[in-house]
Amino acid sequence: MFKLNHRRVTLLITLAAVGLALGGCNMPAHSVQPDVETPAPLPVDTATVEPSLEPAAEPQTPVIWDDDGSPDGVIALLYLLKDPGFKVEAITVSCGEAHPELFARNLTRMLARLGRTGIPVAAGRATPLEGDNAFPEAWRAATDDFWGVALPTAEQEDESISAAQLIIDTVRASSEPITILLTGNHTNLAEALRQDPLIAENIAVVEIIGGALDVPGNIASDYPDIPNEVAEWNIWVDPVAAADVFASSIPLRLMPLDATNYVVWTEADAAAWEKSPEGEMAAEILRWMLRSWFPEGVYAWDVVAAADMTGAEICQHSDLAIRIATQPGDEQGQMIVEQGEPPNASICLTPDVHAVKDVVRQAFQTQ
Repeated sequence: MFKLNHRRVTLLITLAAVGLALGGCNMPAHSVQPDVETPAPLPVDTATVEPSLEPAAEPQTPVIWDDDGSPDGVIALLYLLKDPGFKVEAITVSCGEAHPELFARNLTRMLARLGRTGIPVAAGRATPLEGDNAFPEAWRAATDDFWGVALPTAEQEDESISAAQLIIDTVRASSEPITILLTGNHTNLAEALRQDPLIAENIAVVEIIGGALDVPGNIASDYPDIPNEVAEWNIWVDPVAAADVFASSIPLRLMPLDATNYVVWTEADAAAWEKSPEGEMAAEILRWMLRSWFPEGVYAWDVVAAADMTGAEICQHSDLAIRIATQPGDEQGQMIVEQGEPPNASICLTPDVHAVKDVVRQAFQTQ
C-alpha cells in the first residue's frame, strides 16, 4: 500500500526553513530614515509560497465484488471495504449458495450496519447459463439467514437492474481499468461479456477462486450424492460460464484449491480481526464457520484470493493455458491444462500462509 513519504515532507519543511533564513540574511539592517516613506508590502499569495504538507490521497484500485453468497466471500468483501488500497464500486450476486435476490437485500443491510452508502448492489439470475447444477438447498438456508449476523433495516435499496447490467455499467463508467474479484460461479460476468464484449477492454484483471489442478475437487467430498471428484463448486455450478470467462481476452489470476487448501483460519484469526467494524463482522462470520464446520480451523478460500489482489508477494504465479470441461458427466467443471497452448491465466499453487494472514489482519486492524 502507498504511504506518506515522510522523507519528502521533512525535505519540504527543511527547504522552507532554509528559504526563510536566507531571506532574512539578505535583508538590509533597519536604520532610521525619518524623511523616507516606507512602501507598503506587496500582497503575498501564501498558497504558492508555503508548501502543502497534506499527504496525497492514496491511489485506490476500483473493484467489483461478485460472489454467490458464501461466508468466506463476504469476509473477502469486508476486507476489500476496509483495505484503503481498494474502492468497491459495485457488488453483484450470482446463484450458488445464495438465492440472489434475497442475498442482495442482506448485503444492502450489511452495508447499512457498516455505515457504507453509495455502493450499488444487484442480483443475478437464479440459474446457471446452462444446465441445472446447484448447491444443496440445506446449505443455502444458512446463507439466506446471513449466518445469524444481526442486520438492520436497509438504508438503501438494491439495484433494480440485473447483476450483468451493473457490471457493464460500472466497467463502462470507470475512468481506469477495473478489477473484478470473482469468488462464486462465473454466471454474472459471462452474461455481461455476452451482452457487451467490449467491456473486456476496461477490465484490468479478474481474480478468481475456483477449480482444482493437482489436487482432487471438492464436489464428491462435500456432497457424496454428486460423484464428481475433479471439479470445484464455483466452476461446476456453471461450467459454461466459466468456459466463457477463460476463453475471453481478460487477464485472469487464479487461486485454485491447490493454493487455498494451505491456509487454515482459526479463532486466533477472528480475535486478531476485531479492531474495526468490518473486522468485527468478519470475525462473527468466521466464528460461525468454526462452530458449524470444524472448530480447530476452516478454509476461507475467497479471502486468500482477496489478499492476492494487493500485489503483496504472497505467491509465485505460473502462467498456464486452462480449459473448462463443460459436457455433463462426472468430469464436468474440471480444469484441464492445455500443454503447448498460449497461457490464459496466472495461477498460484503454493501461497505464503503467513503473508496471506498478515495482509488480511493489517487491513482489519487499520483505524
